[in-house]
Amino acid sequence: MTEEKSQDNNEIEDIKLEMSLDTKENLIKHLEELKLKKEEAIPDFESYSFDLLKDEDNKKGIIFFFKNEESIKEITSVVKGIEEAKKEVNDKLLRFAAEFENYKKRVSQEKSQSNLYTKDLIFKELLNFIDNFERGLSLYEEKESNSDFFKGMKAVFKECDNFLSKNNIKRIDTQIGDEFDPSIHEAIEIKESKEFSKDKIVTVIQSGYLSNDKLLRPVMVVVSTGSES
Repeated sequence: MTEEKSQDNNEIEDIKLEMSLDTKENLIKHLEELKLKKEEAIPDFESYSFDLLKDEDNKKGIIFFFKNEESIKEITSVVKGIEEAKKEVNDKLLRFAAEFENYKKRVSQEKSQSNLYTKDLIFKELLNFIDNFERGLSLYEEKESNSDFFKGMKAVFKECDNFLSKNNIKRIDTQIGDEFDPSIHEAIEIKESKEFSKDKIVTVIQSGYLSNDKLLRPVMVVVSTGSES
């Protein structure tokens, strides 16, 4: 009998507590031990935050008070709108970052290509000077090959080749009798030859060069058509 009375008393106390929490003031008073902190309010609602010192997963809590059902819907709509806006802004930032990175790469690549183009133009002009220098040496080679002048000019010409090599400009090695290769050779004349078969190089007119393993100037050659017989 005593147990039944005790149970009834507990139920009565629960009912009283439930009834006492039906207003904002009573609820706040009931939770005063949580040391509620009033947060900044906006027109249709107010809020109170509190600390949950013994909860490892949830350190903070918050209670909202709304005037009516419409206020709840408005706030819910605002929250959803903020989340969607955050997602949209985040997506735009990610796209912008990707586009900016591509822009930097493109500018860097264009700058590099522009530098290479300018460099190739300069070296093409220099190659014309080296060609003339080489032709001049060939004129003296037969008669003046043992003279100090010729040896000095030969040393200067070698330095020109070294200078080109340091700047990744490489002479294309082409010999008479080599197979004609349109990717590195330019045929300025085609003629019959009894000595060489068809598509063999008969004469090298002008040296060709590679710049960073790309064709800077083709080798100008005369190509054999072979012998009629």
